[in-house]
Amino acid sequence: MGLSLFQKLTESELDNCINEIDLVVEFHINWLSELNRAIICHTVSERQQIKNILITDEYFNRWYHGVQDKELIEMPAFKLLGDIHGEMLKLASSLLAHASREEDICVDEYDRFILLTHELRAQITELKNRIKENLQLVAKLMGKVFENAEEGVMITNADSYILNVNQAFTNVTQYTKEDVLGKKPSILHSGTHDKGFYERMWDVLLREKRWQGEVWNKRKNREVYPAWLSITAVLNNNGDTSHYIGIFSDVSVKNEGDERLYHLAHYDSLCDLPNRMLFYDRLRQSVSRAKRNEQKIAVMFMDLDGFKQVNDEYGHGVGDELLQQVSKRVTAVLRESDTLARIGGDEFTIIINDVDRVESIDAIAIKILAVIQEDYSLHDLEFNVSASLGISLFPDNSEDMNTLVNHADIAMYNAKKEGKNCFKYYDRSMQ
Repeated sequence: MGLSLFQKLTESELDNCINEIDLVVEFHINWLSELNRAIICHTVSERQQIKNILITDEYFNRWYHGVQDKELIEMPAFKLLGDIHGEMLKLASSLLAHASREEDICVDEYDRFILLTHELRAQITELKNRIKENLQLVAKLMGKVFENAEEGVMITNADSYILNVNQAFTNVTQYTKEDVLGKKPSILHSGTHDKGFYERMWDVLLREKRWQGEVWNKRKNREVYPAWLSITAVLNNNGDTSHYIGIFSDVSVKNEGDERLYHLAHYDSLCDLPNRMLFYDRLRQSVSRAKRNEQKIAVMFMDLDGFKQVNDEYGHGVGDELLQQVSKRVTAVLRESDTLARIGGDEFTIIINDVDRVESIDAIAIKILAVIQEDYSLHDLEFNVSASLGISLFPDNSEDMNTLVNHADIAMYNAKKEGKNCFKYYDRSMQ
């Protein structure tokens, strides 16, 4: 393979390196948004929720600690990134801890955090500039880019006959080098795209010498999958196309990773239920939809009766399994359109959508209390618990979602006062 071909391939790899940093920045910005919301709106109340928010910035850590190029690691801007991000995580943890206790924001900590945010972005910009200028790093990439690239790489001649592919190509497509040499990339076509799609792709590639976009390809076992494909034309000294380089990645793998991060950030790790953050997001959507359709919704606040005694007498392991059993039982009596969330300890919240009449809420509440009260058998132990439920209605009690939850909480405490194992609707006389 000629030097010019390596150079072009390295340019593409450098682009991928820069794009990866841009993706890190995108994830980091999303994390900052969630963090600010948690701090300002006091939407965290326990350690696990703080951990869930902090872990959503794990993408930065995976990228930073996964870098192996000595030239990149020794760049001053790269070293500063780690120090700045480490301090940001410590400040974020402290700020979230204050928020979980509903304390006032520490202004000095928050100001320092904002300052570090600007410094981090400045150092990332500096790093991207240094990467492009570092000839040693470019030379190193030229030596490893082809076989060691995580992306599949395919090189064709000007007539689109395949000359070479790397190991990642085989890993994704299941075709070996011997399977595809001398053939055209159409061997990967899945039939998803029509003739016009490829005509438009080639029109752009011939005019601009570059094309990128999502394509649906087919593996050797005939499985169809989405791939992000970048094609670059390699020009000879006369300016004519001598080769094409296609670099692609299996988007389905990336989507699975994104979904895992989302799940960690929005679901309770013990019961796999929506956490406080996702609960409020769904409640916001439910309120908006109910306003638009002039419907009622019910918000329930549920607390287990006797859970502390189980925890103290049999240990946290049994207590955790009990919470998981309760979650499954309550989920089974709710509709798919409803939401059960665990917001902390043995406290749960429920959204009942599309309420046509109050009697239907009564029926749901009765079912919930009944399934929770059934016998539990865990680790050769048998015991019972019950629950107290508080209910508030939209728009009857309030049109504000925070007020709805607060009213349901007040009603739940009134249910406990009146003997537990019952449900109460909020009314203004409750204190």
